[in-house]
Amino acid sequence: MVKNIIIKSSMTRTPSGDFKSNYGDVVRSTVLLECIGFDYLWFTDKRCERLIGKFVPVEKVVTFNDDFDIRNLSSNLEIYNIDNYLYKRETVDILKGNWHGYIPDEEGNVSPENELIKSLDSYSRINNCCSWQQALVDGMGFLWKEQDYATPWYEKKDSIDFGLNWHVHQDWKSKHWPNSKWEELEKIIGKIYTVSWQRGLDDINEYIDWLSSCKVVITCDTLGLHLASALRKKIVAIAGPTENREYPYGRLRIVKPANRECMPCYLPICKQGNNCINEISALKVAEIAVEELLLINRFRRN
Repeated sequence: MVKNIIIKSSMTRTPSGDFKSNYGDVVRSTVLLECIGFDYLWFTDKRCERLIGKFVPVEKVVTFNDDFDIRNLSSNLEIYNIDNYLYKRETVDILKGNWHGYIPDEEGNVSPENELIKSLDSYSRINNCCSWQQALVDGMGFLWKEQDYATPWYEKKDSIDFGLNWHVHQDWKSKHWPNSKWEELEKIIGKIYTVSWQRGLDDINEYIDWLSSCKVVITCDTLGLHLASALRKKIVAIAGPTENREYPYGRLRIVKPANRECMPCYLPICKQGNNCINEISALKVAEIAVEELLLINRFRRN
């Protein structure tokens, strides 16, 4: 009989009440699997099924649209809700046990169990001293031991020096590093090293294959950062409007612009009309990325 339930779907509720796609949080939520072991089911929405299926065995994934009889589950469950809303109110009425994370009330709303859970909200400016991953683990009542992402079920041997993960969700214009910067970056590092532009925008299998083929992934603060980390890649992340509370695991370096009073703003569109991320030079990103590649090559030679 299943004991643990994880609830995490592909959307996050913003402070304004809107819903935004947030696949990155799905991937980094997989750190909980090191805490609870193999006795669990992962509840999610249909649009997330293909992504989470790269990390979780298909028999452990339940979508809210499945003909799955929740009533057959134990009445003494440990329920870890990472969604800051309820996808289906009736789910709460049937799932019985101890709720952790975002706790539902009788009206069908949820509230964060503690300040650590509250700090997981990707669209609010909340000061917190620890990483997102540690806040999730500690906030759910476990002991932080640098739990890592679950690894995707397959990966491809790397053959490309640098992967340019340039694409950002259209709603997050403030996260987008200008195309001219990406092109300049390619010219700088492409003189000596192999470079590949992002592939698989509409195909998760092709996307993971492409990330797997890269030794160093250069990316904005988006899904590719989390997938690359799950693949244990070296990552250079270009960030500005978001704080980026990622635990680095020894493989992540973050490049930021000079400080502004408004940083981090967590706003999809810059109110100043001049994205802070635009200030980051292609040369600076190139220098850091090459340093990471040389470390990889030196380690493999030894």
